[in-house]
Amino acid sequence: MMSDTGSKDSRSDSDQEEINTDFGSLLAEVRKTRNYTVEEVSGYLKIPAHMIVALEASDKESLPASTFTQGYIRAYAKFLEMPEDEVLLIYNRAVPRDDDRDLKPRSNLPGEANSQSPLIKAITLLLIVAILAAIVVGGFQYYQKKADVLESQLDTKQESFTGNSLNSPGSHPLAIKQNARLLDDEPVIAKAEPVVAEVAVQEEVDLGAAKVESAAVIEAKPEAAKNEITEHAADNSDTIEIIAENGSWVEVRDANKSRLFYNMLPVGKSRVLLGRAPFSVTMGNAKTTRVVVNDIEVDVSDYIRSNNTASFKVSTQGQDIIFY
Repeated sequence: MMSDTGSKDSRSDSDQEEINTDFGSLLAEVRKTRNYTVEEVSGYLKIPAHMIVALEASDKESLPASTFTQGYIRAYAKFLEMPEDEVLLIYNRAVPRDDDRDLKPRSNLPGEANSQSPLIKAITLLLIVAILAAIVVGGFQYYQKKADVLESQLDTKQESFTGNSLNSPGSHPLAIKQNARLLDDEPVIAKAEPVVAEVAVQEEVDLGAAKVESAAVIEAKPEAAKNEITEHAADNSDTIEIIAENGSWVEVRDANKSRLFYNMLPVGKSRVLLGRAPFSVTMGNAKTTRVVVNDIEVDVSDYIRSNNTASFKVSTQGQDIIFY
């Protein structure tokens, strides 16, 4: 009798140990008592139906890694209003840590495709190719715009170049008395008196291919210089003199659109040019660059821009200065 009792107790303990590792049967029993189908639980918890079946069957081979499975069990038990910790305790007995490492990791999102599937691989590859293509196209467009901006800035700098000193203020402002008047259909006419340059600068006179002596020589030999200029000034030619006290970049064209000068004038240099007025002048360092047309000094202060350059068209009529 004692042996039979002992045998029965041993079998009861063994059965109890088996039940304690069957975590899924508890979930299945409670689900059935509450009259829920597997599909209803799956729809509510957003867990695939085959995963619900695997949980209730305690099919460890079909379940994902322990972390994900515990999350499914916790959500399932909570939905059934069961003690979550009790079911998890049984699951942990059924799946020790050593066995958990051997379980095949699965997706933790319902209905999520395996990342190793050919479709996912193809989509990932296409996304990578698209991103690389976008980077290449974007980089090309960026550098193209950058090149356009640099080219535009270079052109602007060339146009706004003012000689040895950019935007430098004049240290010797011109003192010229002029009375200008502006009519609706007439050019600007300014009254002026011939003035003598305040600083002694060297000059060169362009006479086509010929060159006349510097201003210092002309001053020493005024009659000879005047005769030489008069010879070249035939056919009603006009003269324009550019005096660059601080250096300047200068371009001069005459009425025939002929370019008379296009170069740098060093500091303290001047240039006398012959052509037919009106003269079109563009120059840098405008505040310290003087202009004399037919021995009449021109006040160009009204035409000086903020970047210390000036562009104007000028001629003379008698002692009058005419701007166009």
